[in-house]
Amino acid sequence: MVLVDRYGRPVVSLRIAVTPECNFDCVFCHNEGFSGQAGNLMTPTEIARVTQVLMQFGVRKVKLTGGEPMVRRDIVEITRRIGELRPDDLAMTTNGTRIEALAWELAEAGMKRLNISLHSLKEEKFKWITSSVRYEETLKAIGSAIEAGLTPVKLNMVLLKDYNEDEVWDMIHYAESLGGADLAIVQLIELVPIDLDFYRRFHVDLSSVEAQLKERATEVKVRDMQNRPQYTLPNGVKVEVVRPVHNASFCMANNRMRITHDGKFRPCLMRNDNMVDFLSLMRSGCTDDAIAARFVRSVWVREPYYKVPYLTLRRG
Repeated sequence: MVLVDRYGRPVVSLRIAVTPECNFDCVFCHNEGFSGQAGNLMTPTEIARVTQVLMQFGVRKVKLTGGEPMVRRDIVEITRRIGELRPDDLAMTTNGTRIEALAWELAEAGMKRLNISLHSLKEEKFKWITSSVRYEETLKAIGSAIEAGLTPVKLNMVLLKDYNEDEVWDMIHYAESLGGADLAIVQLIELVPIDLDFYRRFHVDLSSVEAQLKERATEVKVRDMQNRPQYTLPNGVKVEVVRPVHNASFCMANNRMRITHDGKFRPCLMRNDNMVDFLSLMRSGCTDDAIAARFVRSVWVREPYYKVPYLTLRRG
C-alpha cells in the first residue's frame, strides 16, 4: 500500500541523510536543511530497519546523502544493509570522497548509481566553490564510478551567475567524453535562497538555459520526480534541469520523504517545524508498527512549500 498525502502526492522515494558532516564547504550548501550539532547518528541497523518499514508502504527508491555520506567509515555496511532489502533503486549523492577506493565495494554491496557534485571544470573555480583542493580526486571518482558500473553517474552542477554559468556546454561535452547517455547525465541545479544576499548576487534564472536545451534537443521528457524536464541532445547526452525555487509544479510532484541523520522524518527540505521523530522511539524498544505510525503521521503533515507561483522572493 502506497501512502498518499493530503495533496494527492504518493510517497515512493526515500532520501536518507546519514551524516551532517562534510569535508567540503560549498558556498551555497543548504546541508539538507540541517542546522545544529552533529551527533546521535543512526546506525546501519537502524537505517536498514526504518527503510524496511517504509518499503512495506511502497517506498522503492532510496538515496543516501549527507553532509557527505562517504565520510562515514561504515558507508559500505549501510549500503549493504539497504541493498539486502532489494529496493528498485539505491543511489548516493557524493562529492567523490573515497569513491576511487570504494566504488567496487559499494557496487557489490548493492549501490546502483551515484550523483557526483562537479560544479566547475576549472580547478580554481572548483576550489572557490567547494573550499577544497580535491578537484583531481573528484574527476577520478567519476571515472571509478563508471568503471564499477555505478551508472549513469549524474554530474550535479549548481549554476552561479557570472561564475560558472558559461560552463554548461563544456560540462555537456565532458559528459559526452565519459561515454554519453548510458554512463553520464548532466544535472543543472538552480541555486536555493538559503543566504539571501548570496542568492541575489549569484542566482541564475535557468529559463534561458532551458530554451537552448529545448531548441537543440532530439527528445524532451518530464520525469515523475518533481516534474523535472530531461533533454536528450544530438550527442546522446541527457541533461536534467532542477528548478525548485518558487516552483509549485516542482513541489506538487515531490514524491520523496527525507530522513535526517538523527532519525526524524522530514516532510519538506524548506521547513524544520513539522519533523517527526522515530529514532528515540526505536531505541526505546518499539515495534515496527509504532515506526510505521510515525511515518503515516509524517506523510499526513506533508504539504507543498510552494503551492502557487510566487512573484517575489520571500523575505525573513
